[in-house]
This record gives sequence, C-alpha cells and structure tokens, in this order.
Amino acid sequence: MSVRKHQRLREEILREISSILEFEGRDPVVKDAFPTVMDVQLSVDARHAKVYVAAAAADVDRRALQEALDRDRGFYRSELAQRLTLRHTPELRFVIDETVERSLRIGQLLRGEDRGIERDQATDDAQEREVQ
Repeated sequence: MSVRKHQRLREEILREISSILEFEGRDPVVKDAFPTVMDVQLSVDARHAKVYVAAAAADVDRRALQEALDRDRGFYRSELAQRLTLRHTPELRFVIDETVERSLRIGQLLRGEDRGIERDQATDDAQEREVQ
C-alpha cells in the first residue's frame, strides 16, 4: 500500500470512528465522557488500528472508559466496516490519550499555579534574602 493511500485510510478511519463514538454509541460511560479521537495509528498491512481517545469530561473514570471501549470494540468495528469499503476492516485497539491533561498540567506548573511551586518559590526567596 502506498504511503498516500495509507495516510488517506488512516484519516478516513479517524473521521468515521469519531463519528461513531459521538453519534452511534449507546454506552452511557462513553457518552458521558464526551470522547474525542485524537489519532489513529494504522499497522503497515492495515489489519490493526490503535485509536487514541481523549475524554473531554473532567470527572471521567478512565479505567471504566477503557473497559467500555474494549467491551464495545466489536460494535465499533462493525459500524466501521459498514461505512468503509475495505476487504479487511482493521482490528481496533483503544488507548486513553492523556496528552491534553498532561499539557494542561505542565502549563499550570510553568505558570506557578501549583501550590507546591509557590511554597518552594517563597522558600527560595526567603533564603536569597538571608544570603544578602
């Protein structure tokens, strides 16, 4: 499979899985998480797809979401098979993507919004005054 065709298939899978998760899924755990498909990694032979899903809701139990996605994996694959014209629909493996949460946390740390950093900085300032 050419690189261009592989990339196009990956993008189609991403778009369709996003649509299926948003509109077709009936599992309340998945619906309440407001899932967003961040990326899809497709194997070279296009038989396996790793789908990275981020939860938009802040109070989501990540383990319960992972279990729900794994449990309904067959449903998502069958829906994907109906929407795409492929000889073999890839096996789906869902991974909870925590990139957004990590980047927000790093942003908070860099801005000094974490109380631990504020206390450490206040201690450092006091120590600098003592030295002078």
